[in-house]
Amino acid sequence: MSPRTIVIGDLHGCYDEAIELLDKVGATSSDRIIFAGDLVDRGPKRRECVELAMRYEAIQGNHEEKHLQQRRRPDDRLSPDHLETRRVLEPEHLDYFARLPLYIRLPEHNAVVVHAGLMPGKPIQGQDPYHLLHAQCINPPETKSFWPSKAPETHRFWTHHWKGPERVIFGHTVFDKPLITEHAVGIDTGCVYGHSLTAVVLPSWELVSVPARQSYRRGKDVALFPVHGDVSVFS
Repeated sequence: MSPRTIVIGDLHGCYDEAIELLDKVGATSSDRIIFAGDLVDRGPKRRECVELAMRYEAIQGNHEEKHLQQRRRPDDRLSPDHLETRRVLEPEHLDYFARLPLYIRLPEHNAVVVHAGLMPGKPIQGQDPYHLLHAQCINPPETKSFWPSKAPETHRFWTHHWKGPERVIFGHTVFDKPLITEHAVGIDTGCVYGHSLTAVVLPSWELVSVPARQSYRRGKDVALFPVHGDVSVFS
């Protein structure tokens, strides 16, 4: 069997589910494992998730970016959630965050892994880090991105605009099920909110999920906003 590439959605401290998912896909030492960012915050085993990713590959998510931005901020100026993460991490973990790439290209699959999204008409290497880490609803050529729940009517989820050439594998936005289009596959299915943890396995593009063991964080169980086809986002 030829080596596979397995891309896993946002962990947010859901270490037990990550191990279960790796077991379910039958990951071996010949497989390439990539985590799509947001390893920390919200969930129960944040340090364990970082150290799991350190054994494989990962890209930076907006939560890793935030911890780097706040690295020298006093404890009393952090949110309780970010302070909880800081207390379980060592300087070596923050150094690791700083080394993480913002994207990983998979040319053998005509794919690229990013955390959040892309602006159309720009090559990957020319993308603004803001969009790689935060993009949701956009209205090109305007650059500002909005959460689906706060987006003006003129703005649509970025997957409507992206026409390749690469197919983008991404996390960040919490969907009620994986978002699958010709040019994008969204795999953040909200494990930390009690939903599921999802991986996409290349070259078959098979989707594999495991259910969350519990809901670790409230907040993504209310409003659903349709964003692309029959897929909705918790926002």
